[in-house]
Amino acid sequence: MQRILGIGATLACSMLLMWAQQITQLDFFAHAGNAEYDYDKNGRADGLFFGTAPALDPAHFQLSLDYQSKYEGLASQCIVFQRSDGAASWASLNLYTNWDAFLKPEVGEAILVRFALRAEGFQNATYSAFVTTGSRRAYIIHPRSEPTSGWQQFSMVVPVETDAQGRPAFYFTVMIEPRAGAAAGRVWVDDVQAISTRTVMRSNSLPNGLKIALVNPQYDAYLDLPNLPVGITIGSRGHAAVFSRHYPNTLFAPYVFFSGTIVDTNARYNRDIYHYDDMNQNHPSWFLRNAAEERMTVDNGITYYVDVGRPEVRERAWQSVRDFMLRSGRPRYVFFDDVDMRVGRNSPAYNNDINAWAQAIVDALNYIGSRMRAELGATIIPNVAWSPAFWLRGMNSGPDAPGVATLPNMGGFLIEHAFTHARVSQNRTIVLNYGTTRDLNNWQVWTLRDQIRLATEYPDKVIILHPTYVPGLADTQQRIRFAVAGCLIVQHENLFVEIEPRGGSGLQYPDGYYPPELFVPLGRWTGNYEIRNGDIISGGLFVRNYENGIVVWNPCHDRDFTFTVPRDLYDWDRNLIRAGTVVNIPRQTGHVFYSAPDIVLELRPQNAQVLPGQTVQFTVTYRNRGTAPGTNVRIAVPLPQGMTLVGSNPQARLENGQVVWIVPNVPVGGRGTLQFTVRVE
Repeated sequence: MQRILGIGATLACSMLLMWAQQITQLDFFAHAGNAEYDYDKNGRADGLFFGTAPALDPAHFQLSLDYQSKYEGLASQCIVFQRSDGAASWASLNLYTNWDAFLKPEVGEAILVRFALRAEGFQNATYSAFVTTGSRRAYIIHPRSEPTSGWQQFSMVVPVETDAQGRPAFYFTVMIEPRAGAAAGRVWVDDVQAISTRTVMRSNSLPNGLKIALVNPQYDAYLDLPNLPVGITIGSRGHAAVFSRHYPNTLFAPYVFFSGTIVDTNARYNRDIYHYDDMNQNHPSWFLRNAAEERMTVDNGITYYVDVGRPEVRERAWQSVRDFMLRSGRPRYVFFDDVDMRVGRNSPAYNNDINAWAQAIVDALNYIGSRMRAELGATIIPNVAWSPAFWLRGMNSGPDAPGVATLPNMGGFLIEHAFTHARVSQNRTIVLNYGTTRDLNNWQVWTLRDQIRLATEYPDKVIILHPTYVPGLADTQQRIRFAVAGCLIVQHENLFVEIEPRGGSGLQYPDGYYPPELFVPLGRWTGNYEIRNGDIISGGLFVRNYENGIVVWNPCHDRDFTFTVPRDLYDWDRNLIRAGTVVNIPRQTGHVFYSAPDIVLELRPQNAQVLPGQTVQFTVTYRNRGTAPGTNVRIAVPLPQGMTLVGSNPQARLENGQVVWIVPNVPVGGRGTLQFTVRVE
C-alpha cells in the first residue's frame, strides 16, 4: 500500500503546528498584501490604512487600485499626490499587526519583510518605507525623491521588539513627505509580504480525501490554520488570503445576495447587487410585491425580494457583479445566496405561477452568468437549498428541470442542509425522505435522492455540502455520522464539506463544526459507490470502498438493512468488528469500518533564527498511531520559497518543490526520524 502524505495529513484534532519558512503575505498585519480587494469601494485596498497629518488636505491624494501597473497578481495600490501650495507635512500607508490574532509575531522573532514599490514624478517631496519595531524605525528605503525606473523589490530582516511600555510593536509603513510649497509624486505598492519561520504549506485534504469549505467565516483564520485543510472559502477575502498562502489551490468565491436587496448600508457595494437606497428612492417598481401590493420581505424587513424578471433589474445586477468582481481580485467563482425559485408563486406579477417565476430565475442567471463567463472567465456557485432538483436532468425519459438551461454558467453548487437539516424552531434535526417514483422528476420537491444526484452527476463542478444540525440533542451524534458518511459516499475531487450547528449551543462554533468523524483515516476511495438491495430511484444500501476501509450508508426512510463485515475492522468508536459479523444498518444511519495506518508528522528546525545565506537543519519525526502498519509510506515535506536543499539523511529526492522520502514499513506504534538541511536565500 502506498500512502500519500504531506505535512498535516493526519487527524485534525491532533495536528501539530509545524515549522518551516513560508511567505505569509503580511498575514500578521493585513488580509491582503497583494492589493487585490476593495470591497468598500474607497480606492484603498482592504487591510491597508491611510492617514495624513492635520496640515495636509486629504483632497490632495488620490487612492486607487491600479490594474494596469502591478508587480504581480491583478492590481497594486496606487497613491497620486499633487498640490499647488501648503506647509510641509506627511501621509502614510500602513499595515498593522493584529496582536489579538491567534498567530502573531513573537518578541525576538526575525521577520523577513519584502515588498514591491514603484515611484515616479516626485517634486519637492520624498517617499520612504520602513518597519516600526518596538520604539525604532528600521528603514528599508530611506527618504528619497528619485524614480525607481519601474518596479523594484525591497527586503530586510527585522526582529520584533517592544516599545517603551514593554508592549510588542511591529508594522510596515510607506510614507510620503511633501515639503512646503507646490509638491507632487506618484507611488505604487504591491506584494507586501512577511516571511515567518512558524508557518508551513499543508496538505489540502483530510486522511480520507475530504476537503473543507469555510462558508462566511467570522473569526480569526489562524485559529483553524494548523488543523483544517481548507479548499474553498465563501465570502471572506481575508480568510481566503490566509489559507491560500498555506494550502495549495485554495478557491475563493465572494458572496452576493441574489434574490433581494439588503437594507444594511454595509452591503451596498458587495453583497447587495441591486443597491437598496437607489431602488427605494428611484426604482420602487423593482420590488417584488404580493397580492396586497406590499413589498415581499425575505427576513422581516432586513432584505426585500426584487423582481429579477425585469430586464433593468438583471442589468443592474450584472453591472454590480462585474464591478464587485474586479474589486475582489477577479475570482473564478461568485457565490449567489438565496436563489429562491419558489417565491414568485406568491406574486401577482407572475400570476402566482411558480413555473413563470422559475423561468425568470433562469433568464436572470443566464443573463448575469453568460457575461461573467465571457468577460471575466468566471461562473456562479448558487445556494440550491430551495430546490436541489432545479438543476437535474430528467430520468426515465422525464423532462429536464428548468435550471438545466443554466448549467454552462454554473461553476458548482452549494447544497445547504445536505443530508441533515436543522429545524431550529422545532428543536430537532431532520433527514428528508429519500424519494419515490412519483416525485422522480418534480423539481419542486426536496428529497435526499436529489441531493445525492446533484452532488455526483456533475463531478467537473464544485460541490459544497453544507449539512446543518441542532446540537445537544439525543440524536445529534447519529445525525452527524449520517451526514459525514453521506459526504464520504458521494465525494469526488471537486467536493468540499462544512457542517454547521444551528440553535442550541451552536454559537460556540461560529465558523462551522469539524467533528472527529470527518477525520476518520480511510485513505482514498477506490471506486464509486454501489447500491445494494435497490437503485438510485428507489434507494437502497449505499456502500463505498476505501483504501483502508468501507463506508456504509442507509439514506432510506422506510427500510433497514444488514451488512456483513468482510474482514477485521474498527467502527466509528474504534470497536473491533470481526470478519463475518452481520451488522444492522437502520434507516437513515451512516457507518464506517476501517483499519488504517495513521501517520503523524512533526517538523522542527535546529535553529529558529536564520538569516539569508545561512543554513538550517530540520528534523522530521514520524509515528504511526493507527491500527494497521504503513507500507511504502511517502513522506513529503514542502520546501518553501526562498530555501535551497543542500543535504538530507537518509537520502531524499526533490519532487515539485518537496523533499520526499519513501519509508518501507512503519509498524503500529512505530516511529522514526528524517533530516534535511537547507540554505536560506
